[in-house]
Amino acid sequence: MAKSNIKGQSLIEILIALAIGGILIAGAAGAIALLLKNNLETKTIQTAVYLAQELADNVNVFAESDWHKIYDLSKGSANHYYVSSSTREITGGDEPVSIEGKSFTRYFYVENVNRENCGVGDITENAATACSSWPGDDNAITEDPSTQKLTVKIEWQGGRNLSETKYLTRSRNLSFQQTDWSAGANQENFPTSTGASLVNNKFASSTGIDYSTSTGSIIIQGL
Repeated sequence: MAKSNIKGQSLIEILIALAIGGILIAGAAGAIALLLKNNLETKTIQTAVYLAQELADNVNVFAESDWHKIYDLSKGSANHYYVSSSTREITGGDEPVSIEGKSFTRYFYVENVNRENCGVGDITENAATACSSWPGDDNAITEDPSTQKLTVKIEWQGGRNLSETKYLTRSRNLSFQQTDWSAGANQENFPTSTGASLVNNKFASSTGIDYSTSTGSIIIQGL
């Protein structure tokens, strides 16, 4: 084979190798870019999850310390709130948050919760109906004032968003304290007339109880 042909063949092989190398490098660069993009998006979502959980935890603190700070808020998705980092109070509106150069917006809203069996059964999305008897004795649907539906929402660039929903319950608040038991038994027989007070100075039917010796107190007697 002539030397010129050998040189020509070597040049072609080099060009082919360079072309293949360029394709491989371009493919690798694309894969690396995609991987970096996915890692960045994953990190952004993790940050959003953290921000949502932090706000939900803060709202839960208010629910446990003073239920009315949650229950008395205006309800529905149009009423946005956040916990102010400066005053540590619930504030109306959206909260801008910046973490590592990434900008987020976060807020929460609350909704009333309906339950079956006159407000003490399972949670339902169905509308409330008239309750004709006391809780648990009717299949009607009514609001449970001791449960609120909390939705926390995080939004960021590109129209992306993340939401977290949970139910808050009034479990640690003091809702009623009775110190006078002088009227005797049958507390379970609540008044039914309009305007009558549901709170009185009675207790449930029982035996072995002395409520007359010391006015306002009950004494458990030996049986």
